[in-house]
Amino acid sequence: MRALPRLLLAGLLLIAGQAGAAVRPSALAGSWYPADAAVLQRLLDGWLEAAATTDGPGQPPVRALVLPHAGYRYSGATAARGVALVRGRHFRRVVILAPSHRAGFDGLSIAGVDAYRTPLGEVPLDGEAVRRLRRDPLVGSHAAAHRREHSIEIELPLLQRALAPGWRLLPLLVGRLQREDYPRLARLLRPLLDDDTLLIVSSDFTHYGEAFGYQPFPLDERTPERIRALDEGAVAKILARDLDGFLDYRRRTGDTICGYRPIGLLLALLPADARVEQIAWANSGSMTGDYGHAVSYVVLAVRSPRPFAGDADDRLSEGEMALLQRIAEAGIRQAVAGVDDADLRLPEELEAALTPALKRPGGAFVTLKEAGHLRGCIGYIAPVAPLYRAVLENGYNAARRDYRFQPLQPGELKGLEVEVSVLTPPRPIDSWRDFRVGEQGIILSKDGRRAVFLPEVAREQGWDREQTLTHLARKAGLPGDAWRQGARFQVFRSQVHSATLGDRS
Repeated sequence: MRALPRLLLAGLLLIAGQAGAAVRPSALAGSWYPADAAVLQRLLDGWLEAAATTDGPGQPPVRALVLPHAGYRYSGATAARGVALVRGRHFRRVVILAPSHRAGFDGLSIAGVDAYRTPLGEVPLDGEAVRRLRRDPLVGSHAAAHRREHSIEIELPLLQRALAPGWRLLPLLVGRLQREDYPRLARLLRPLLDDDTLLIVSSDFTHYGEAFGYQPFPLDERTPERIRALDEGAVAKILARDLDGFLDYRRRTGDTICGYRPIGLLLALLPADARVEQIAWANSGSMTGDYGHAVSYVVLAVRSPRPFAGDADDRLSEGEMALLQRIAEAGIRQAVAGVDDADLRLPEELEAALTPALKRPGGAFVTLKEAGHLRGCIGYIAPVAPLYRAVLENGYNAARRDYRFQPLQPGELKGLEVEVSVLTPPRPIDSWRDFRVGEQGIILSKDGRRAVFLPEVAREQGWDREQTLTHLARKAGLPGDAWRQGARFQVFRSQVHSATLGDRS
């Protein structure tokens, strides 16, 4: 039997598997990156080590990355500088938004497979997320678009080496989009981008040269700086989170940013408090010496204190948080004045300012500090009372009922720091390894004992995950290593507002 051509064989393998456990075979191993697993692993580990970075204290977590997708000899080291920012992190899902280079279609396309294969092993798809998205008419499965497409696969070996194992893939090729499709698809995707999900946007930037049909200026000694200026114009719109400005810039300049639609979707997804930062820029011309055929590679990181999932409305405004701080202060002053808790009241002027969000049930803590030292901290983890009432009562409780301290005295009010933390509902995690220290609060339960730390505790103390869990176990009255076996964990996020009281008593 004659050997089948390689392209036809790959297509048959892809199609034949669709009735069972379909696996997309590698289309790039041996050409775009090494086919030998050991060689590939050493290459990737070397780049990740060279790019190793440590976030400073208080940095919001990286929620998304824009990464290049050329052959590893050109863009691998640059892409590693972005992936190194999430090295070792645990995710349940990785979503990749990538352009289709070989087939045209409208909307999004997901390959009809159960896993992608690279020399480093198989990456399973998130089947439930795939089924959920395919209910939408803008999401299809265009087999021809996926067979030889490199923009998703090229990201996988880097992610396989960098991330903690156990994640599943949601690979989305992005086809033709109308302007109104961006917010619509953002609404479709946003619920999937939770605390346990990393978003990867796959794109190269300017492709300059006759082969790309793009020569907006002549090839001369100024070509390198002009290419970079083109890239910087696009990046400036992205850093400003300006979707319309970015799409208009690409249209006006004709800039050959192959993943401009996936980048546009990223911009449509960003929550209000997300920050985009540039990590790296490179150009193949500087590597090959040929700027007549040159491609730019840009790495961007998106940091946000909260995941993209949910509406922006799930966070309180600055005005609402400031009002809660005044409500906490009212509770503190009534405690110091000796008011009985049965007579605890919200002042009329504060009650008149309440918004609907503050009247909904919510968990909240109030923390008191004197000269930076803890002076009291009490709260409700579960939403057992209207949020404003939870803050009022726990301002009172923190001043009067924290068993670790004597009740607050009138002379201590001046200069007292009051911190209000509004909590999301706790949710269970499978393992302590899934706890994101400094980003999430955590509740430990074991042998009838329980303890909680707010997210701010680990950040303020400079603790890593194991140190945080050791202190948490001790807080629960358990041995310091009790968290390693048999404990159950829940995590939550918090929105924090703090202010210092004047002496108005």
